[in-house]
Amino acid sequence: MATAPAEVPRDRRLALLGWGLAVLALLLIAAVPFLVSGGVNDRPQVVAGYPARDYVAHLVIVASLVLSGAWLVHLRPRNAIGWILLASGALQAVQTSTDAYGIRALTDPDHSLPLARSAEWVAQWTWIPALLLVVAVLPILYPTGYPSSRFWRRHLRVTVVGLVCLVSAAAIASAHFDDSVTGYDAGYTPPTWLVAPLAVIGIITTAGCVLVTLVGTVVRTVRAGAPERQQLALLVAVVALMLVFAFVPGQFLFAFVYASLPVAIVVGVLRYRLLGIEVAVRRTLLYVPLTVLVAVVVGLSTASLARLLPDGPLPLLLGSAVVAVFIFPVARLLQRGVDRFVLGDRADPLRQVAGVAAELAAPSEDPVSSMLAAVTTATGATYGAVCGADGAVLVSLGTDHVPTHQVPLRLGDEDLGTLVVGPRRGSSRVADDDARLIDALAPHLAMVVHASRLTAALAEQQARATRATLTERDRLRRDLHDGLGPSLSGISLSLEAALVAIRRDPGSAAAILERTRAEADDASREVRRVIDALRPTALDRADLARAVRQTATGLGLGRPGGTSFSLEAGDLEGLPPVVEEAAYRIVAESLTNVVRHADASCCVVRLSRGPGVLRLVVEDDGTGVDDASPGGHGLGSMRRRAGDLGGRLVVRQRVPAGTTVDAVLPWVRP
Repeated sequence: MATAPAEVPRDRRLALLGWGLAVLALLLIAAVPFLVSGGVNDRPQVVAGYPARDYVAHLVIVASLVLSGAWLVHLRPRNAIGWILLASGALQAVQTSTDAYGIRALTDPDHSLPLARSAEWVAQWTWIPALLLVVAVLPILYPTGYPSSRFWRRHLRVTVVGLVCLVSAAAIASAHFDDSVTGYDAGYTPPTWLVAPLAVIGIITTAGCVLVTLVGTVVRTVRAGAPERQQLALLVAVVALMLVFAFVPGQFLFAFVYASLPVAIVVGVLRYRLLGIEVAVRRTLLYVPLTVLVAVVVGLSTASLARLLPDGPLPLLLGSAVVAVFIFPVARLLQRGVDRFVLGDRADPLRQVAGVAAELAAPSEDPVSSMLAAVTTATGATYGAVCGADGAVLVSLGTDHVPTHQVPLRLGDEDLGTLVVGPRRGSSRVADDDARLIDALAPHLAMVVHASRLTAALAEQQARATRATLTERDRLRRDLHDGLGPSLSGISLSLEAALVAIRRDPGSAAAILERTRAEADDASREVRRVIDALRPTALDRADLARAVRQTATGLGLGRPGGTSFSLEAGDLEGLPPVVEEAAYRIVAESLTNVVRHADASCCVVRLSRGPGVLRLVVEDDGTGVDDASPGGHGLGSMRRRAGDLGGRLVVRQRVPAGTTVDAVLPWVRP
């Protein structure tokens, strides 16, 4: 019986632990109204109690932190971000509840509640780790739950050391409770020799680390690709809102913005594309600084003009005019910067297209692979492939992913195949913007595929012509050396003998010259044979099938009103030039006979390759031939060409009318 992996029960226990901590934190924060009931907030020793408005702010923050953390732990138990959110919320709940308990216990007239000073002491310093865990540690681990590089791993260690020193110094130094209740302390004097160095190290290290973390997060956002850029931009947008509302009077608004931070973090980790969150991030990063800029410009211009014109609405009107003049160009620049910050290369599709064009212009041994790599880079895809018209993968990059976006590659009426592109890393589907960009780049890729095919065909034809030329040259060398060369040498010797005979025996010179003339006739026939055996030019320009089709067209076959023509050719790749040449000569002679003598209405040529042989059949429905007739020079030449290769050729009457030329040529690889 199959058993579940050991990690599954452990993950369930971690998820239950997370929900347990969340429930405990909520119970602690829920106890605060009972702890300050009965007019505790109005007691004279209480400095800062918990009125309803402030308590709701604390409740919203704690609930948002612990519920978001518990939910993230439930889905991703091994992601440290959920535990950080839980720890921050639980520490805030502890700080608020212990502070409320300490205030009540210390200010009760009968002092009957135990551990009053200990509870207030805990409340004095637990807010520090509760806040700094989210501010200093969480951005280092966001969004994956672990540092993204060696630098950030080292930075995390330094940050933890700084936090430990700072929290330890705060805990030791929290001997007085004047922030919450006056007239009470912890009952001990903190050792300065220990607090001072811890505080100095903690403050300097933590402040420096927080600054590096915030700046580094912005830098990471700029440098990151999708989807990490969008996840980090979501965090930056919420932090920007927090910075704005930190200066707005009233704790209530800031609390709600602060409470949105854990929600944004969970969305960034789990569903960063949820409900068009990318659009919300862009709007936030645009309108927050724009609003601040408008407020600053209006405030400064109005204050400056008010010194000159203290009365009347003119300063405000002039300040508004300044904003109207300068805000629109600034808004356009800011919009461009925000889009670039959030979207990266997707903010400027023309730049992406230009990048693809630059990649295409660069020298490359495989332009299809280079173009595909440029397309996948422009769209941030994890997978890309070009498939042929038959579905076979021609080129592929990355790891296959489903679902994908598929675009047919067409050039005119020619189907060249399909472009298949996967989604960005971390995405479950191809985004609409990326799909539109892929659709725009597909015609360019189709042209590259078509050009690559033409280049491959040209290279194949060049190789074919080279092979044929070399074979033809070797044949000419053999023929000239073995045939024509000895004949010419014999003629030369005979003429020399005739010259000697004229001087010594004039009567024998005539016989010698007669033999020489016969030898010259033989040499002339040999020259004609060599010329007749030259490789046809049509085979230098095209393969056998296309050469046959061109020859048929040149003879007038297939024209309207004339003899119809059809060609059925199988796989003829790799034929030896000598076999290809003999087949072409036989077919060309057969087609010539059809045009000249057959008076046919239809002609069919079939070329097929069998085991070790090439078979060709030429059929027409013309007047036919007499099986008993030996045939003319053309048929004899066809039989001789087949016989030279060890093959056979049969010419027979076709039923019910016409002629069939059936040849079998042994096919042997060179």
